[in-house]
Amino acid sequence: MIFNILKIEVSMTYPLRHALLRKGKPLKSCYLENDHSKETIHLGAFKSKKIIGVISAYKIPCPQLDSLNGVQLRAIAVAPEYHRKGIASVLIQSILKQINKNKNVAYIWLNSRIAANKLYESNGFKPLGKQFEIESVGTHQRFIKILSNEN
Repeated sequence: MIFNILKIEVSMTYPLRHALLRKGKPLKSCYLENDHSKETIHLGAFKSKKIIGVISAYKIPCPQLDSLNGVQLRAIAVAPEYHRKGIASVLIQSILKQINKNKNVAYIWLNSRIAANKLYESNGFKPLGKQFEIESVGTHQRFIKILSNEN
């Protein structure tokens, strides 16, 4: 399948975020703190002109490692008809390349819905701590990927 990864404005992430991650909740539940920070990166996967996947990266330290420079991945969503076609992995690898340009980032972390754990493990992330609940969203696992100094 041919698709392109492009930097996008945060507003372009909201339709997929809402449909897949906040279904049944108000649209404003898709607005995340630091969405508009100049350090935040938003990428979209496009097939023709249709956005089929999104990912965002925020300069936020992991609670267990708050003394180090970390980046959190959030709001990763791929349209259901494009699941299991490698789009999420390409989005992750693309945003890692963007993040690696900043030599001050020591690690990437995220909170994964349990159903997506294999995706993150297959992209080099390791579980950190025990599973936990996010109210009204479900069971999650925190993951981390330590970046090498050879960025």
